[in-house]
Amino acid sequence: MRLYAVYRPPSAQGGGTGAEGPLDAAVARDLVLVREGFDWLAFFFAPFHAIGCGAWTAALGALALLAVTIGVPELLGLDPLSRGLAVLGGQVLCGVSAHDIRRLSLEARGYKLIDVIAAADRAHALIRLAERQSVASPSRPEAPPAPPRPSPAFDLGPSPGFWS
Repeated sequence: MRLYAVYRPPSAQGGGTGAEGPLDAAVARDLVLVREGFDWLAFFFAPFHAIGCGAWTAALGALALLAVTIGVPELLGLDPLSRGLAVLGGQVLCGVSAHDIRRLSLEARGYKLIDVIAAADRAHALIRLAERQSVASPSRPEAPPAPPRPSPAFDLGPSPGFWS
């Protein structure tokens, strides 16, 4: 099972997802699911993956990281094994943080996190989200708000003072 973060687009903020009601079919088509875990595509093609996800700043950061991991060992005159390890470390960093960067990019563009689903794949995650939304909404009637309880009077009683 994998974890998927489900994001609602900013154009559907008033639509029927999340706490407002059951999942609407028109809005479900526009939902974005972001998987947790390592991203092999970002490991091999970090700048292009970031551009494909719409994270332009992250793409520039991946290019800068690649330039640093190639350039600094070259300037220091390190052996080829150290150069390869530096590039491999930078690519592992890109693969580990790719989904986090995608989530940050979505939130910066106005997407809202509505749920986190554990599922085998994306299709199963959408099915589980629809089931969760349909079960959660109709079964719970709206309860009237509880009347506020009056707070007790704040009374310390006779104060002996510090020196008594």
